Amino acid sequence: MDKTKLINAVSQKSGITKKEAEIAVETVIEVITQSLVGGKPFALIGFGKFEVCQREARTRIHPKTGEEFIIQAGKVPVFRVSKSLIQQM
Repeated sequence: MDKTKLINAVSQKSGITKKEAEIAVETVIEVITQSLVGGKPFALIGFGKFEVCQREARTRIHPKTGEEFIIQAGKVPVFRVSKSLIQQM
């Protein structure tokens, strides 16, 4: 499902217009993004948890040339699925 399909589904299930559903979906994405940028995890009970993890710098080998190169350390967003959602699948 992509963003457009999500907006359509929210609109149909909640009985609101597509424009209102788009605003709602955009707002949720913005709140999650602001939380992660601020370094705070964002949890939805029964669904999962978004958080930021620190990745260490690491050395890799280029498969074609055999050259070693360094991947810089950095922060990456991570989503962890809740146990209750896994059980529903």
